[in-house]
Amino acid sequence: MPEATEAVARRLRRQAAYCLVDGSPLYASLLKAAADDVEAEGPVRQVLAGFENDTWSSALSLRLMGAVHRLVLDDSLPELARHYPSTGGDGDATAAWPVFRQALIDQRERIRSLLPGGCQTNEVGRCAALLGGFLEVAHRTGLPLRILEIGSSAGLNLRWDRYRYESAEGTWGDPYSKVRFQHSYEVPPPLNRSAQVVERKGCDLHPIDATSDEGGLTLRSFIWADQLGRLAQLDGAIEIARSMPLDVEQIDAGAFLERELAEPRHGVSTVVYHSIFMQYVSEPGRQRIKAAIEAADVFHLRMEPGENVIEVRLDDELLGTAGAHGTRVRWNVDSTRA
Repeated sequence: MPEATEAVARRLRRQAAYCLVDGSPLYASLLKAAADDVEAEGPVRQVLAGFENDTWSSALSLRLMGAVHRLVLDDSLPELARHYPSTGGDGDATAAWPVFRQALIDQRERIRSLLPGGCQTNEVGRCAALLGGFLEVAHRTGLPLRILEIGSSAGLNLRWDRYRYESAEGTWGDPYSKVRFQHSYEVPPPLNRSAQVVERKGCDLHPIDATSDEGGLTLRSFIWADQLGRLAQLDGAIEIARSMPLDVEQIDAGAFLERELAEPRHGVSTVVYHSIFMQYVSEPGRQRIKAAIEAADVFHLRMEPGENVIEVRLDDELLGTAGAHGTRVRWNVDSTRA
C-alpha cells in the first residue's frame, strides 16, 4: 500500500479517536470504517484521491464528514439522514456505514467538490473557555474591552458577551440568552466579575454570513451529526447574530492586526484572541501575527492545542484547559489575581 494512502488511514483513525473522546460515537465509528475502506481501496480512498498529502492540521477527516453531513442536511441523502440524529435519525453507526459508503459512490463528485474548502466552525462552545480570559483582563485593568478576533469565521464568538454561562459556583451573562452553557465547567473561572465590550472586530480569509441560508448550512454541516447540544447552541448563536449585525472583514489576519494595532488606543483594554486557529496559518503568517501583537500594548488571549490538551493562555500565562469544543473547562485558580 502506498505510504500516502497509509497516512490517510492513520489520520482517519486518529480523528476517530478524538471524536470518541469528545462525545461523538457515530463519527468515531464511521471514521474507523472509513480508514478500513481506504486500506481496502474502496470508495473512501477514491473520494480522497489527490488529498493524500494534506497535512493533519488541514482537518481532511472533518472536511470529509462535513461534506457528507452537508448533503444530509440539504436532503440529498435521505437514506443516510435516517441514521443522523441531526435530521431526526437513530444514530445507529452500524446501519449508517453501508449507506455512508454508498453515498460516497453516488455523490462522489459533489463530495469531492466540497473537500477543498476549509473546516469552518469557530465553535460557539469555545466561548465558555475564553470567557474567563476576558473577565481576567477586565478585572486586572478595570477598563472596558476592545476585542479583535482573528480567524472569526462567522463571527459568532465575537458575541460571547451575549451568551449565558452557568456553573455550580456561579453564573455570568444574559439570563434570557438563546445560548446557554450549562455543562461546560469542571473547574470554572471566577464568574463574579464584570466586563463591558465597547468595540468588536473580526477577520477571516473566508468569512461566513451566519444569517444566510447558505452560511447557516455550512456552519451546521461541520457540527458532528450526533451532537445535538452543539447544534442547538449554534442555532441560538445564529438567532442572536440576526439581532446583532456584525461584519467579519475578509482580510489576512496579519494585515488586519497591523492595521488595527498601528496606533495605541487609550481608555480600553485591547484583546486579540483566537481559538483552534493557528493550525490553519502558514509559518510566515504566524510570524507576522506574532510580530504585530508583540509590537503593541495588547492582551493576547488564545485557546489552542498544547502538548496533550487544549490550553487557554493569556499572553504567556496558562489560565486553564478545555476540550476542543469548549467542554471540560478546568480553570487554573492559581493564575487568577484577587
